[in-house]
Amino acid sequence: MTIPATKNINYTFKMLYIIAIFMVIDGHLGSIDYLNLEGLMRYQNFHLSLFMFASGYFLNPKENPKLFLSKKITKLILPLYGWNIFYGLLCHILNTNFGYSLGDSFNLYNIFIAPLTDGHQFIYNMASWFIVPLFLLQIISFYLLKPFTTQNKNLPLVALIFFIIILSISSIITPIAPSHHGQRDFILLFYRTIYFFPSFAFGYLYRNTLEKYDTLPTPLYLIITLTFFITLTTLFPNYNHVPSWLDFIFEPSLILFLISFTAILFWLRISKTLSFLVKQSKTLTYISDHTFAIMMHHFIGFIILKNIFSLIFQDVNIHELKSNIWYNYFPFGEEKSSLIILTITLVITLLIDFTNSRFCDIIKRNIKVLVAKYKH
Repeated sequence: MTIPATKNINYTFKMLYIIAIFMVIDGHLGSIDYLNLEGLMRYQNFHLSLFMFASGYFLNPKENPKLFLSKKITKLILPLYGWNIFYGLLCHILNTNFGYSLGDSFNLYNIFIAPLTDGHQFIYNMASWFIVPLFLLQIISFYLLKPFTTQNKNLPLVALIFFIIILSISSIITPIAPSHHGQRDFILLFYRTIYFFPSFAFGYLYRNTLEKYDTLPTPLYLIITLTFFITLTTLFPNYNHVPSWLDFIFEPSLILFLISFTAILFWLRISKTLSFLVKQSKTLTYISDHTFAIMMHHFIGFIILKNIFSLIFQDVNIHELKSNIWYNYFPFGEEKSSLIILTITLVITLLIDFTNSRFCDIIKRNIKVLVAKYKH
């Protein structure tokens, strides 16, 4: 989810990452939903697709295959499993010794298999469930596109054909997903991956074909995309769905994808308009570069903050706090408390990531010292 280091930093996409991760933690807090435009744009229908779109945008099939695979495993899969073990142990300790009843048992299945088939096994890191579909989309797309990008210079046409094929396949398969009833197995992983594939392919198409035509003045652009979005959601009012389980889909999947694409384009232009903020702020840049950590740790941030509240306010429901991850406490009412909670949670997640980074650096330095001593 972190934007690759480039000579020309793309501040538009840095801003897009900030908007997307804000929607994720805001949606999981379950209160105001500041950016849903008064209920018009419900987060869950497109916020994760923003990440998939950005990942497809930055895909470079010209990279060395071995280095690409190694990089993706190092940046996505290894941290996913490392934190899964950490949160599994935390879940076990809290459930065994402190009266919590959140998450499943700390066993081999939940450690190694459940991150692929479920992602919700230890609750505290459940927002990371979409990392495996993201990884698969990157790897599959890379190897599918590589032969054409090395032999064919007509990248716009390749991107268009790739997008059309993926959209067609996904539109056919996604409606079948509800028949699986959200069962937590490898078939669910397949459906999740297929569902996100069009957004990923749309990002690749936008980078290689559409971006050069994206020149409309911002006011007109936003009016057109918002009008199209309103038209689609009015004609197909039952478009709302849950990407993590795909256990109900009440409108044609092609319509769901078009709604998602329209929302992506809308927020992409908003990001472009606000990109100067990231360029001028080291804090926003830091947040944009650490969306993986925010995604991984914001639920534990909520838990920590609720426990702090329980020490200050007597009306915190301790039983709900320890047994229901969706229980939230707003000490000053939802409207006044939500932004405070979001901000403090964001700080907590970044502190966790910073501590982890320093810890890993210490380990790496010690390993280098030991290796150097061994050589001598």
